[in-house]
Amino acid sequence: MNALQASSRWSRAAGVALLAAAAALPAIASNYVIDVGLTIATYSILGLGLNIVVGYAGLLDLGYAAFFAIGAYTTALLETLLHFSFWETLPFSLAFAGASGIVIGYPTLRLRSDYLAIVTLGFGEITRIVATNLDITGGPNGIYGIASPSLFGYEISSPGAVYELGIAFLVLVLVFAIRLGQSRLGRAWTSIREDEAAAEAVGVPTLRVKLLAYVMGALIGGFGGSLFAARFGTIDPTGFTYLQSVTILIVVVLGGRGSIPGVILGAVIVAGLPEMLRFLNLWRIFAFAIGLVILMLLRPQGLWPAPLRRVALPRKDAGDAATPVPRETVTGEILLEVRNMQRRFGGVQAVGGISFTVRSGEIVSLIGPNGAGKTTVFNCLTGVTRTTGGQVLWRGASLAGGAPHRIVHRGIARTFQGIRLFANMTAVENVLIGMDHRLRTWLYAELVAWPSARAEAADHAAEGLSWLGFVGLGARAGERAADLPYGDQRRLEIARALASNPRLLLLDEPAAGMNPTEKHALMELIRRIRDLGVTVLLIEHDMMLVMGVSDRIIVMDHGVIIAEGLPSEIQADQRVVDAYLGTAGKDEAADDAAGEESLWDS
Repeated sequence: MNALQASSRWSRAAGVALLAAAAALPAIASNYVIDVGLTIATYSILGLGLNIVVGYAGLLDLGYAAFFAIGAYTTALLETLLHFSFWETLPFSLAFAGASGIVIGYPTLRLRSDYLAIVTLGFGEITRIVATNLDITGGPNGIYGIASPSLFGYEISSPGAVYELGIAFLVLVLVFAIRLGQSRLGRAWTSIREDEAAAEAVGVPTLRVKLLAYVMGALIGGFGGSLFAARFGTIDPTGFTYLQSVTILIVVVLGGRGSIPGVILGAVIVAGLPEMLRFLNLWRIFAFAIGLVILMLLRPQGLWPAPLRRVALPRKDAGDAATPVPRETVTGEILLEVRNMQRRFGGVQAVGGISFTVRSGEIVSLIGPNGAGKTTVFNCLTGVTRTTGGQVLWRGASLAGGAPHRIVHRGIARTFQGIRLFANMTAVENVLIGMDHRLRTWLYAELVAWPSARAEAADHAAEGLSWLGFVGLGARAGERAADLPYGDQRRLEIARALASNPRLLLLDEPAAGMNPTEKHALMELIRRIRDLGVTVLLIEHDMMLVMGVSDRIIVMDHGVIIAEGLPSEIQADQRVVDAYLGTAGKDEAADDAAGEESLWDS
């Protein structure tokens, strides 16, 4: 904890020192060097904007220059036609760029990444073509006579003054990007980049969060466009081509996706290195391209990869975190009621009209051979898969059509048959993702670090630690999820699901791959979960665990329920034995009783 804080302080000090050195450049450098420095600052601003989209959220945008153009043309048109000052045009540049991000993002962000790339590429080209063909934008000749900014009567027109304006813009964008990355929104973006389906299934509203990434990136692009117009005093469509979008993307990928220092380094290389190679004359671009290829082969993760996300944890040992408080429940209340639920995949009937109920305070197991339709039932209950018939009622209200994240917010959480953690996030970050939807602080309050926002974040982290402590992982809060042993990863997934404060927890084969010691510990954990007031619906093949923890068991085979009752009743049901062993298995058994006993003890 202290090492983390010390590292953060050193990083901030180094960053401030570098910015101060950059701000002092006009005092010691020629106009040519200053111009190159301003180009680096401009690419840094644009790279930081695209980094939100590509680096944080993992979305591929090939038309980012469109927002750059919107900001530049907004400033140019308002200054030349309506005689606005440069500063008066900035809110409009931000508004128009952000609105464009919503217009293009909302209908397209539902698409897969490859289709999204094609749409954004088209958007960028459409923007450039519109600017080329409209009279109001000056057509291919562009807009001239854009006035220089002025501040307190001082005209910002000299190379050094415009450079200082660019550095000021860069500092604003840098602080904004850093605060966004450290916020819970930044954490949600990272979870989407890691595993979008898992993020949605643990409560992240993925469409809204991706749209916010697109809009935030668009705002920064428009901001950079206004600076571009002020710098040159003239703009034309040739400055906003597809090549410009690719260049900004190279800045992000070369430096390291999601890495803010990496973006700055990428801008220095992309904008500065070609100028350093001018002595090669016509060969300089070729040499630059070869250098980029070599760098990407040697460092595919980027020159300065993004560090592991860290959370400022409370000033106490993780093992001392408070134990979660049991919630009050109404014993016997019907939480979940499934009526004739059906799901077909083409001509295959995965779930064929099943009905059952789950009452508050129960541990109910759903068992059956592989292919019986158990996980399909879970997917239907959690909104991952749409039912093709029947009803699913949660506390008397229909769950039909609910998105997975909305179902989580209503009180149903789940784990997965195959572990789906956010591998490159720490254990506590994984847990916090599961509970972020419960925070009520507005984003702007979090960005400016209001006391109420800091207090809620501290409480949030403390509760996250308590859930890790509950499953026995309190001492491993700061470790990367992918580095945890298999059994700990299973328990971390359970902690993440519990962090959403569910009333019903769906566990999909939690004991898969565990050794006998881990299975016994899991049985105790499931009982403690029930003691917290959380009802459990369990899919499991390990009969020792099922018989040891279940209050009631539902047996499926070929998409239908073939038996339901107490563990002792299910153990004696011949239909269940047949479903597991099959006719051949019974014929080969020495006797039916011995075969049945072997089944339940396995």
